[in-house]
Amino acid sequence: MHLQGATALVTGAAQGLGKAFSEALLSRGASVCLSDVQEQKGKDVELELQKKYGKDRVMFIQCDVRSEETLSNMFNQVFSKFGHIDLMVNNAGLMNEFRVKDMLDINLFAVIKGSQLAMNHMRKDQGGRGGVIVNVASRAGLNPVFFAPSYTATKFGVIGYTLSRAVNPHIKDYGVQMACLCPSFTNTSTINSMDDAIFHVKEAHQMKDDVGVNETVDVAKGFLQLVESDNCNGDVVTVVKGIGVRYNRKNGRHVGAKL
Repeated sequence: MHLQGATALVTGAAQGLGKAFSEALLSRGASVCLSDVQEQKGKDVELELQKKYGKDRVMFIQCDVRSEETLSNMFNQVFSKFGHIDLMVNNAGLMNEFRVKDMLDINLFAVIKGSQLAMNHMRKDQGGRGGVIVNVASRAGLNPVFFAPSYTATKFGVIGYTLSRAVNPHIKDYGVQMACLCPSFTNTSTINSMDDAIFHVKEAHQMKDDVGVNETVDVAKGFLQLVESDNCNGDVVTVVKGIGVRYNRKNGRHVGAKL
């Protein structure tokens, strides 16, 4: 995908990976709508990025992705300002084994609804321009994780949903590509608050130490590699500390690339 002049919508963009993805897209010449439930943090990031990239290329919309009405209104606001959406990044997420319903609503249902809304706006067979939808899952969506079973289930669901849409034989007619980004442990507020959100904390920290912790800038590099490829439809890309970017599914092949 060519990002110069494109418009992207990124959920969960007030901090962590969402902020890193947004700045990476802006650095490539895209315009970005930042979306997050955290209003003040979102406005602060909006101001920071507007100063660096220009007011006309950055906007913030407060949005609780658990609300279908709010999601729909967000899309309408993006279209009012930019006229189109070329890239949808469903990044908003929650890891808290004591808030299972919220995890389902944010990690899975909002991804499905966000993808559906983006698909409806992008489809070339319905007058759209085409585009790319990236759903941010987790390496936990590819392997069982005993200390976060409900979180893992939501991420398995994101990958299953995305791949099921990607193999639709009509998707080429739509002009829309769908892919998953699956980072392993990453230095964000989610990981830093892990002790209060999961089971078997000691074993979880041991796994984190064994696997290593990504920095957001490195995951953003993998994100750009995925988005800027000529054809990312059906890709499931992991980013793991010390290993780098790996394409786990690409037309049945297994491909690796260092960051």
